[in-house]
Amino acid sequence: MPGCRQLTEELRASDFAEFFRSIHGCEPFPWQQALVNRLADSDSWPDVLDLPTSSGKTAALDAAVFHLALRCDAPASAALRMVLVVDRRLVVDDAHARASRIATALDAGLRVGPCDGGIVARVARRLKKLAGKEGPPLVACRLRGGAPLEDDWARTPTQPTILCSTVDQVGSRLLFRGYGVSDRMKPVHAGLLGTGSLVLLDEAHLAEPFRQTLEAVRTTGHAQVKVALLSATPGNAAKRPFTLSPEDRRDPELSKRIGVRKPATIMPPLRGNLASAAEQFGTEARAMADRLRKRGVCPPAVGVVVNRVALARKIFTMLDDDDAADTLLMIGRSRGADRDAIANSLAPFRTGERSRAESRPLFVVATQCLEVGVDLDLDGLVTQAAPLDALRQRFGRLNRAGRSIDAEGAVFALSKDIAKREDDPVYGDRIRRTWDALGLIAESGTVDFGVEALSERLREVKLDSDDLASVRPNAPVLMPAYLDLWSQTSPRPAVDPDIGLFLHGAERTAAGVSIVWRGDLSEEDLVDETAVNELIRLVPPRASEVIELPLWVARAWLRRPDDADADFSDTSQREPEAHAARIIGETERRAFRWAGHDDARTGVVSASHLRPGDLIVVPADYGGCDRFGWAPDSGARVADVADKAAAPFRGRRCAVRVSAGLVSPEVEWERVSDVLVSEGVDGLDLVDSLIAALPFKALKDERQVGLPISDLRASLDALRRARGQIDVHLPYAAGPNGGAILVAERGISELSEPSGAAPATEDDAASHCAARAVSLDEHGENVARFASRFAETLGLDDVAEELRLAARLHDAGKADLRFQAMLAGGDPWNRPDGLPLAKSRRSWSPQAWKGAGLPKGWRHEALSVQMARVHPVLNSAHDPALVLWLVGSHHGLGRPFFGFVDPAPDKPLPCVDVADWRLQEGESGPQSLTFDFGGADWPRLFDDLKRRYGTWGLAHLEAMLRLADHRASEEESIS
Repeated sequence: MPGCRQLTEELRASDFAEFFRSIHGCEPFPWQQALVNRLADSDSWPDVLDLPTSSGKTAALDAAVFHLALRCDAPASAALRMVLVVDRRLVVDDAHARASRIATALDAGLRVGPCDGGIVARVARRLKKLAGKEGPPLVACRLRGGAPLEDDWARTPTQPTILCSTVDQVGSRLLFRGYGVSDRMKPVHAGLLGTGSLVLLDEAHLAEPFRQTLEAVRTTGHAQVKVALLSATPGNAAKRPFTLSPEDRRDPELSKRIGVRKPATIMPPLRGNLASAAEQFGTEARAMADRLRKRGVCPPAVGVVVNRVALARKIFTMLDDDDAADTLLMIGRSRGADRDAIANSLAPFRTGERSRAESRPLFVVATQCLEVGVDLDLDGLVTQAAPLDALRQRFGRLNRAGRSIDAEGAVFALSKDIAKREDDPVYGDRIRRTWDALGLIAESGTVDFGVEALSERLREVKLDSDDLASVRPNAPVLMPAYLDLWSQTSPRPAVDPDIGLFLHGAERTAAGVSIVWRGDLSEEDLVDETAVNELIRLVPPRASEVIELPLWVARAWLRRPDDADADFSDTSQREPEAHAARIIGETERRAFRWAGHDDARTGVVSASHLRPGDLIVVPADYGGCDRFGWAPDSGARVADVADKAAAPFRGRRCAVRVSAGLVSPEVEWERVSDVLVSEGVDGLDLVDSLIAALPFKALKDERQVGLPISDLRASLDALRRARGQIDVHLPYAAGPNGGAILVAERGISELSEPSGAAPATEDDAASHCAARAVSLDEHGENVARFASRFAETLGLDDVAEELRLAARLHDAGKADLRFQAMLAGGDPWNRPDGLPLAKSRRSWSPQAWKGAGLPKGWRHEALSVQMARVHPVLNSAHDPALVLWLVGSHHGLGRPFFGFVDPAPDKPLPCVDVADWRLQEGESGPQSLTFDFGGADWPRLFDDLKRRYGTWGLAHLEAMLRLADHRASEEESIS
């Protein structure tokens, strides 16, 4: 029907209620519609969304998505990347679940006919205009720690995206020091987060230093970042607060949530040791469950929230003995793959969940990770004393939906928490102040923590809640010189300001280290760095198998595993002085630091060599982790979850480990190793023979230390759907007798792929290899096509020509005769005829590089800069310096120095419309300090361009070209 598309694409702010209802099955609260109305009128976010707990603050994500759909023809007015930041990993997971629900609904809406007038379909089509054919309408992604070279969310600069993560992960990326991000990709992440993004900082009172840093980044660094604080306790940070209206207070559902009573008994202080305190907490939790049951609350769900991991584990051990109830432990320091299982167990007890009555009684023992944003509706709550803002958040989980039940709570204080002789290392003197205030607030020994009741009571007794809130440290002043140093990513400067100070403040800096446990790695294997590097290269770490720990905790664990400190909180804190003074013993264990297989930082390290942002891989036999998370006292073998973590990405690359260190000891390994020895390296035949050698079902006493047999069989069976050949690698020290890794480099078919998963070409192997030979000219035109579309979509007409020229010329240096020989396997006499290639079908190897005569560290992009300088089209650019910079930095190197010399350069072959490259003899490339373009050397060019486009603006332009290169390479890899 002619014109039907135009009719159905119309969108108004008043359509938001229907959009919200279609996705979530309920009406938005009045404040949520009012926020969309405001955005539609002014394109301006309020400074603070000052909203109480249980009022649905994460629906700000829905509002941001809808606002972007309204402004799809002018995306700069909205935000392409919506980043929800909260310093609680479980909250990140909950927010991601909401974001995923929105993304899934939009994806489904896109599959209806083009004339479908449904609201979700209309929003999806508008967002798809931005995403282009390469991506879905919306990507929802958790940024987890430490996984260099992992398939990433950064597919295109025009992709509408919701990111959910912590202060460390977002803040480090924004400041060009992304934890777990390779140095080459740091500028891409910084450019995307620092341009066209919206940061929703949830419970901003928990992250005051980062809030201050965000403000400085916008003013001092001119980053194009919009910031809105989401907080039930914003304190003095509020400038233009957005609050509940009288209409909200009349809303039937919301009025129940903010008006419900939440009486809590103030218990006598607890004396004695940690074990005694744990018994008191556990006893009260059981008694509370009994009282709730007698009042008709069946099955009761009781939470126990404390301030330290060690106390939480002791309480959990006590309550876990109850066969009549389920008991869960929730601590922030846990692996994503394990948290997913815990989240599934909590599903019946989420707000409004109808399956609650069919469940067993539940005890949830948790640390501070339960305070903020977790969608959990408890019937009872036993909590350790904490600052008033933390207590408000904890009681926000009690009868969250305002059900017609008699919920109850109890507050305990440890005697040391309220002693005047010392302050708490996390909360300072605020526990003691709050405990004293509770004595004033309490009526007959009870405090009502209901949202409205507590606020009214505080007004009656004239207490200032700011004096009782958590201590809010300040960030240092962000000097322009710091931004200049951070923007230098290749190589990083020797003097590198600690970004932790700017994320958590001087008093709470907790630089992180990520740990991965592998069952097919032993301590003896760490003797051979090259072999371990190859083993991890084949199955690289994924973010959901990582635990992030403070640097000092990880160091202590490697040095003295029997004395590692488990008594720390889930909030940032500095290393205790007594801990720092401990003497390093001789029991120090080693780990393997992974930063990418070709990164100089990759290798075996000791505890003293660990640095902030490191990812280390350790043998599973080291212990230190169980199904709930960090457990330094545990010496039990840790479950290897690498296969579970990699499963969502198998559509693009699939690797299956068959190793003696992973299978159950009841399996006759000799049968498996005999297959590996006899079958050789024929992939499909080997898969069939291995499946036949494994049992058909899990054995009775099988230890769950790696893949269950059923899962291993399923993984091998999936390889039968491999796209292309299956490569067989034998990386284990015992050769075939130790096992094999089977890899389908092009992935397997018929499996769903996660939004945003895509190969990145900052890895040289990916940059040089494709499913077919691709000429240099063809690749340049493909990249130019993507770059031009990105510029057009973002309305960047002033730099569109520079991006297109840089795209055409970026790989010109690959026309070097030696590089062409490398693509042919290192044989100079076997170079391809015709146009020079950008990619060949051969896999990159150091042997081919050496055989072709290329110097160590040689970079084709440096030669590309030299060639671009003499290309006739450079004169047509408005900013030739920008073209050269984009060409030279398109693999993330040379920012601002390259690290190689080329004593005997070769003449390039004809390419990109130039038949004879007449490079002036003696003219230097950007790798040389004698490089000169208009009087500027390469580092000076960097400084000039940062002043012209901004630190983040330049990084964003780099990201546009590099992601165009990635997408073109991806397209070529499957065509």
